Amino acid sequence: MAENRTDFHQMHFDSIQALRGITALFIVLEHIRFLNCGAFGVDIFFCISGFMIMFSTHRDTAYFLRKRLIRILPLYYLMTTGTFLLLVLFPGMFEQTRANPVFLLKSLLFIPFDIGGGVLQPLMRIGWTVNCEIFFYLLFLAAMRISHRYRGLLCGLFLSGIVTAATLLPSPPAVLAFYGNPVMLEFLFGMAAYYMAWGIYRLYQAGRLPGIGLLPCCAVILLCFAGLLITKPTVNILGFRRPFLWGLPALSIVICSFLLGLYVKKIPSPLVRLGDISFSLYLIHYYPVMLLDRAVFDFSVFTPYTLFGTAAAIALSVSLAIIIWAIIEKRFSGWLRRCLLRKPQSS
Repeated sequence: MAENRTDFHQMHFDSIQALRGITALFIVLEHIRFLNCGAFGVDIFFCISGFMIMFSTHRDTAYFLRKRLIRILPLYYLMTTGTFLLLVLFPGMFEQTRANPVFLLKSLLFIPFDIGGGVLQPLMRIGWTVNCEIFFYLLFLAAMRISHRYRGLLCGLFLSGIVTAATLLPSPPAVLAFYGNPVMLEFLFGMAAYYMAWGIYRLYQAGRLPGIGLLPCCAVILLCFAGLLITKPTVNILGFRRPFLWGLPALSIVICSFLLGLYVKKIPSPLVRLGDISFSLYLIHYYPVMLLDRAVFDFSVFTPYTLFGTAAAIALSVSLAIIIWAIIEKRFSGWLRRCLLRKPQSS
């Protein structure tokens, strides 16, 4: 991943980018009903997000929030609006919610609401993680404005305080209940992973990194994924068990993926590209998987036919994600970056 003399903050983390792609595939598998095995991918994503936000703001803090919004909003808004149109045209497709313009507005503004049955989620249900990301960015921006040096510590205190308040209040309002979910603490884990990786890299530069080796790193990653799969049926996704049973293994996976990048000179390019499209894959996959489930394969039970359907669902989701990534994330968001991130001309 890097030569010994490369500065830590000039590195490209292909191994972590590949982890993004693998994680996105696990989330696709979560929505294949007979598998239902990848919800912990969200926890890995949150850890990676905390890591990369700390890394990217070490030197460059200009347009921080604008950059993040350009990265996220176009596709999120497209998918949310598309979900609303599907609700208008095919209301029978959805079990809990309905085509309420207020729901659409709140979803676009990241205001949590009861989508039905006491569930606090946006109109596009899997978009709840995007809401969490945006809230994390706002807290991080506030922390950075107070002190760049202690931005991680301050943001961690903000996150901890909000989660504590949501826990202690007997009936917290919807906004606090949603953003005070203990899963938010996993952004803090990611920020801690950044400092851990930076310290490990200093040892690596000095030639004092213990001979951990490639195989032990792979073994730890595989064991952590196995633990995540084993605990999947028992984790209360709304409680404090999640940060411990899923968040800490996610932290270990991120750190070991970083270490892998030190031992492996070149990460396979298809995995890196899968990481590039991971955000598109995450947001787009639910609807093709649901369509294939209801119209063709019936993913409720395991059969050779549904195994073939799983392969078809992954192939279709990845193909659509590549197209969406090229059009929305690369071209449209690239155009927005050129328009909105221009440095003012000096007179």
